[in-house]
Amino acid sequence: MESLSNKSPGTYTVLNMNGDFKKLCELGIRIGSKITIISSNIDPMIIRVGNSKIAIGKEIANYILVE
Repeated sequence: MESLSNKSPGTYTVLNMNGDFKKLCELGIRIGSKITIISSNIDPMIIRVGNSKIAIGKEIANYILVE
Protein backbone atom coordinates (compact mmCIF):
# COMPACT_ATOMS: atom_id res chain seq x y z
CA MET A 1 0.00 0.00 0.00
CA GLU A 2 1.35 3.38 -1.02
CA SER A 3 -0.12 6.87 -1.12
CA LEU A 4 -1.50 8.11 -4.42
CA SER A 5 0.89 11.07 -4.35
CA ASN A 6 3.87 8.72 -4.82
CA LYS A 7 2.48 6.93 -7.88
CA SER A 8 3.15 7.43 -11.59
CA PRO A 9 0.40 7.77 -14.18
CA GLY A 10 -1.70 4.61 -14.36
CA THR A 11 -4.77 2.99 -12.82
CA TYR A 12 -4.91 2.03 -9.14
CA THR A 13 -7.43 0.61 -6.67
CA VAL A 14 -8.17 2.54 -3.46
CA LEU A 15 -7.42 0.30 -0.47
CA ASN A 16 -7.77 2.75 2.40
CA MET A 17 -8.17 6.45 3.12
CA ASN A 18 -6.91 8.59 5.96
CA GLY A 19 -8.12 12.05 6.85
CA ASP A 20 -11.33 13.66 5.64
CA PHE A 21 -13.41 10.73 4.36
CA LYS A 22 -16.42 12.94 3.69
CA LYS A 23 -14.54 15.25 1.32
CA LEU A 24 -12.97 12.31 -0.54
CA CYS A 25 -16.35 10.55 -0.84
CA GLU A 26 -17.90 13.76 -2.22
CA LEU A 27 -15.26 13.60 -4.96
CA GLY A 28 -16.31 10.01 -5.76
CA ILE A 29 -13.23 8.47 -4.13
CA ARG A 30 -14.20 5.45 -2.06
CA ILE A 31 -12.48 2.28 -0.86
CA GLY A 32 -12.48 -0.17 -3.75
CA SER A 33 -12.87 2.47 -6.47
CA LYS A 34 -10.47 2.77 -9.39
CA ILE A 35 -8.44 5.94 -9.84
CA THR A 36 -6.48 6.75 -12.97
CA ILE A 37 -3.64 9.24 -12.61
CA ILE A 38 -3.48 11.36 -15.74
CA SER A 39 -0.73 13.74 -14.62
CA SER A 40 1.31 13.45 -11.44
CA ASN A 41 4.33 15.64 -12.15
CA ILE A 42 2.55 18.86 -11.18
CA ASP A 43 0.60 20.02 -8.15
CA PRO A 44 -2.35 19.69 -8.27
CA MET A 45 -2.27 16.26 -9.88
CA ILE A 46 -4.98 15.33 -12.38
CA ILE A 47 -6.90 12.10 -11.79
CA ARG A 48 -9.93 10.38 -13.30
CA VAL A 49 -12.55 8.88 -11.00
CA GLY A 50 -15.38 7.25 -12.90
CA ASN A 51 -16.21 9.62 -15.76
CA SER A 52 -14.88 12.73 -14.01
CA LYS A 53 -11.49 14.41 -14.17
CA ILE A 54 -10.46 15.94 -10.86
CA ALA A 55 -7.50 18.07 -9.78
CA ILE A 56 -6.33 17.27 -6.26
CA GLY A 57 -3.37 18.58 -4.33
CA LYS A 58 -0.58 16.19 -3.42
CA GLU A 59 -1.39 16.87 0.24
CA ILE A 60 -4.85 15.33 -0.24
CA ALA A 61 -3.41 12.55 -2.42
CA ASN A 62 -1.27 11.53 0.59
CA TYR A 63 -4.49 10.43 2.35
CA ILE A 64 -5.44 8.00 -0.42
CA LEU A 65 -3.72 4.62 -0.14
CA VAL A 66 -3.71 2.53 -3.31
CA GLU A 67 -2.47 -0.71 -4.78
